[in-house]
Amino acid sequence: MDNELINSGVTLSEEAALATRQLIAESAENQFKPLRLYLDGKGCDGFFYGVSFDERLDGDHEFIHDDQITIVVDDDTLEFVQGATINWVDDERGRGYLVDNPSHKKYRGKFFKRPKWHSSRQQRKEEQSSPNGDETPAELS
Repeated sequence: MDNELINSGVTLSEEAALATRQLIAESAENQFKPLRLYLDGKGCDGFFYGVSFDERLDGDHEFIHDDQITIVVDDDTLEFVQGATINWVDDERGRGYLVDNPSHKKYRGKFFKRPKWHSSRQQRKEEQSSPNGDETPAELS
C-alpha cells in the first residue's frame, strides 16, 4: 500500500515535541526516524500504547507535526488511535510519552464485532470442528 500523508488525526503536544527534538539532538540514530505510535497490548480497560523511534514501513500512515517530527501508524493501529494526542510526562509516573486517546473508552472489553477478529474467531471454530461436523467452542484470547 502507498504511504498516505495525513495532516490531522494523531497529534503531538508541545511538551512532547520539545522532548522529541531533544531526543533527536542527543542521538544521531534517531535523526531521520519518525515516531511510531503502536498498540502494545490490550486489557479489560482498553489498549496499552507504545511510542518509539522506528523505521518507516510500506503502508504506514504519516502524521506530520513539523519539518523535523513525523508520527507513523500502521493500518491495524490506525482505526484505534484517530484523534489521539501524544504527550510527554516527567513526574512521579515516570519520564516518557503518554498517549491520550479520547476514544479509549469505546475500546474496552472484547471485540466480538470487529470483522477481522470475528473472521479469525470463525476460522478457529472451523479448525476445531470435530470430524462429524460438531463444533467445539473456540477460546478467544
